[in-house]
Amino acid sequence: MCRCKYPKIISKKNINLVEDEFGDRCYKTSFTLGNDGKNVLIISRAPKGIESDSCNSEYRRIIKYLNDKSSELKGIKKITIVNLFVFYEVNKDDLFREYLLEGKEYVEGNDNEVINDKIIRDEIKEADYIFCAWGEPPEGMYDLYSSRVETVLRILREEIMSSKNKKYALRVGEISRKGYPKHCLAWSYKDEIKNLLE
Repeated sequence: MCRCKYPKIISKKNINLVEDEFGDRCYKTSFTLGNDGKNVLIISRAPKGIESDSCNSEYRRIIKYLNDKSSELKGIKKITIVNLFVFYEVNKDDLFREYLLEGKEYVEGNDNEVINDKIIRDEIKEADYIFCAWGEPPEGMYDLYSSRVETVLRILREEIMSSKNKKYALRVGEISRKGYPKHCLAWSYKDEIKNLLE
């Protein structure tokens, strides 16, 4: 966590979390910005915690970047962040450790009453703009990571094709050498918004 402040457009009372019953895993984080504009969805790697006395650097970067690009996106009503994996990540090793200790379904968030894949699907349905921002796989998790990316891309494709409304699958900046979209923490404010498949 950084000792920073969210941009003025964010009020702590407008932040909504969907967590498991123990608060160890987060399925989605939403920031309501206003009553008008578009719904923006970010699909990242794993959630970061929100503390009462500080802001989260990943979420701050997302909000600031999107706020700067708001006119390109025709205004923003809500930003929602979902993740490939639901276990709170402090560093990349945390995710791998939990995968080894608790198993695939636990870190994917598909082992409980709340199902991560259903939440991702529902949020894609609600979104106008979907940013893929999961970055490269952590060490030791290539196969599981690739499987999760394929699952999420399949859900994304199904929802875009079945939607009556126009949806945009996007990324920020260039893709990595291995073909992954930049993680949100790697976004530069100079990076352009691009079509995911460009």
